[in-house]
Amino acid sequence: MKWVQKHLTIVIRIVALLVIAGALLLFESDQLWKVQEKNLFFCTTFFLREQLVVPGGLLTWIGRFFTQFLYYPWLGVSLLCAWWYLLMSLTKRTFRISDRWTVLLLIPVVILLISNMDMGYWIYVLKLKGHFFVTTIGTTIVVALLWVFRRIPDQYCLRAVCILLTTIIGYPLFGIYGLVAALLMALWSWRLSAHRMNAIACSVAAVAGVAAVPLFCYRFVYYQTNLVNILWAELPVFITTEEYPAYYIPYYLLALFFVILIVRYHVDRQEVRPMKKSYYLACQAALTILMVGCVYHFWMKDENFHHELTMQHHIARCDWTGVLEEAAAQEDEPTRSIVMMRNIALSRIGRQGDDMFLYKNGSKMYAAPFMMRLMLVVGPQVYYQYGMLNYCNRLCMEIGVLFGFGVEDYRLMASCALLNGDKPLARKYIGALRKTLFYRDWAEKAETLLDHPELIAQDAEREPITHMLHYKNSLGGDQGNTERFIMTELANSTDTTDPVFQEQCLLATLWTKNINQFWYHFKEYALRHPRGPIPRYYQEAAYLYGRKERRPEVEAMPFDTSVKESFRRFMSVAPNYYNEDMEVVRQGLYPLFGDTYYYDYYAMKQLPEY
Repeated sequence: MKWVQKHLTIVIRIVALLVIAGALLLFESDQLWKVQEKNLFFCTTFFLREQLVVPGGLLTWIGRFFTQFLYYPWLGVSLLCAWWYLLMSLTKRTFRISDRWTVLLLIPVVILLISNMDMGYWIYVLKLKGHFFVTTIGTTIVVALLWVFRRIPDQYCLRAVCILLTTIIGYPLFGIYGLVAALLMALWSWRLSAHRMNAIACSVAAVAGVAAVPLFCYRFVYYQTNLVNILWAELPVFITTEEYPAYYIPYYLLALFFVILIVRYHVDRQEVRPMKKSYYLACQAALTILMVGCVYHFWMKDENFHHELTMQHHIARCDWTGVLEEAAAQEDEPTRSIVMMRNIALSRIGRQGDDMFLYKNGSKMYAAPFMMRLMLVVGPQVYYQYGMLNYCNRLCMEIGVLFGFGVEDYRLMASCALLNGDKPLARKYIGALRKTLFYRDWAEKAETLLDHPELIAQDAEREPITHMLHYKNSLGGDQGNTERFIMTELANSTDTTDPVFQEQCLLATLWTKNINQFWYHFKEYALRHPRGPIPRYYQEAAYLYGRKERRPEVEAMPFDTSVKESFRRFMSVAPNYYNEDMEVVRQGLYPLFGDTYYYDYYAMKQLPEY
């Protein structure tokens, strides 16, 4: 007990970090995995030089280095918590915060946690790679520089020289964090310096450095920097078609926290009046409650966002059962990304024609402040799984150019080249992945398949895709409507050489709801499966279309009696909703017929595409 009392500040910090780590691993392990998938780090000196062509490049390189360890979420979180512990220790030492105010040390950690976990769909479009660690490491560097500044003697303008060196060296290496450190030093000099002239010299040095160094670097050092962004290097840019300033609030609060510490700093600790114990405890409790409340409120908790991440993680491991278990847990209306990933999983286990309407269907907007689309969430992966390799490769390239390449882009492009038989291109991507820390095994396996193509038939990931390679070798435009484009291409296809591909063409006609296309593919399917059984939804579609077209032979077809019975019940109830709003129709019919194609045909035609 005495040991705990003596080291209470350390215990509090460790316990807080353990709670944070537990929450991250329990609720966000799939998001952590996705963050490192969007990251890319090569263990080469060329990659380091490539990062240094922009201000703050070294900080990006360090951030990317640590982000790759999220491949194992427990390892990445452990390293992140280690950085946070270092930040708290430096903050305590730099500003000489007493043990009884240890709770203050948690404030920057909470702000940094919120800045990461409030991202949501920004993780798909954020251009700052390694962002999960960059802000934490940058803040730690700022505090370390402030500690050095405080230790420098207040004479011979040494502190002013320190500020100039901070801007001259710090800006190229750490971007905005070098500039912020210089400005905080200038502000702190008014509290630390006994002579006003020294403080004035520090302020002049800071203003001159912040004004001149970025502009000098822009003119004479860097050639890949936009003039508008020279001061904000190493900050995430929350801009799509418009700017979203609310996402910068954590960074403002972080700066404000250190400004308050500087303004309230006392050179002589005896000048500080002790606070009454009751006030002290009340403040501690209020701060703790406020921090917990803020974390809970700003943490991204959207159900679809997390289902999408979990499904993507399962697909990466070819765990189709896991994808379906996640789909079965769906409570909210799903996004089209969820629906497409679920249907891919059903097709892999051969149950799409019998089970796809047993799961929730819909087209909910993505919980993003900007217009998010399926194309950016799972577009490349969906094109890949449906065998449209040209489109997968192009979309990976476009996303990489716009937002920066990630590991997943290289893996998909390598697999596309491998399946296309383009060995030189495949070796290029595989060779790049061999220079990563955690994807060398994947690259070696892909290289084995490249040298021995006959082994692809035994590969769990790529063998199913070989059945889908029956498109024309062309490349057109999808107008950003990934699902519509894939389904239309499949429905229009006349290739019948592969039964797996042919069944996907038939399934696509259930989506397009084109009756003529359906009969073409249904007849081909029936010829290929003369002994049956015909999956339920193919029977429902055939019976529905036969009745709509008044085909007399439809009653003679060997449909299951339950198919005809459910159709009669549907047609007896559906007229009650004539001229009703579609949302009212769905709410009324879904509990009774949501698991039938009849419901999908009549009630799900007008789904918006996101």
